[in-house]
Amino acid sequence: MELSEIRTVAATAAVIAGLAAFAGCGGEGSSGAEVGDCINASSEVVDCGSSDAEQELVTDQSEPDAIACIEIGDPPQTEVEVGGTTFCAEPR
Repeated sequence: MELSEIRTVAATAAVIAGLAAFAGCGGEGSSGAEVGDCINASSEVVDCGSSDAEQELVTDQSEPDAIACIEIGDPPQTEVEVGGTTFCAEPR
């Protein structure tokens, strides 16, 4: 193998390893949720335009400036856990 071929193989392997690490740490296709996402009855992230979308995540309770869910408001918020993170959610 010539040096240029070795470099090409090494570069390709590095790109593949980087993409695998990105996907494993919350890259595209991850089940991680964030404020603005919608969830179904099983607390799984779904497209907000889907008929399965029952609630929208409005506050990430792990943030240092998070306030408690407003349960007496209109619409009322409920505390939900999605992917190990606690959020406040409002009905859709």
